[in-house]
Amino acid sequence: MRQNPNPSTDVVVVLNADDPSGRQILQILVRNGHRVVVCARHATDLTRMLHGYGTDQVMAIAADTSDPRQLRELCRRATDRFGTVTTILDATGRHMPHLRLAS
Repeated sequence: MRQNPNPSTDVVVVLNADDPSGRQILQILVRNGHRVVVCARHATDLTRMLHGYGTDQVMAIAADTSDPRQLRELCRRATDRFGTVTTILDATGRHMPHLRLAS
């Protein structure tokens, strides 16, 4: 079930988003109209990041992305919620093109 009302909006996954720069990346992406999925190993760190954002803007998923199965599940859930994942970044803002195939 895809909920993305604007299919032209980029869907960005931010890995290791509980890093201090993750919050800043999230703010910049949402401000620029992207739908964002933040990911980290522990849900409690991500929960704080959701405050102030709508469910149509941000989604948080706890996962160990070094595990290929968990990475695939992360991309599946992101796609189900927002549509096709267009970009994967880590918390340093580095583009992760080799991970795009996981979605």
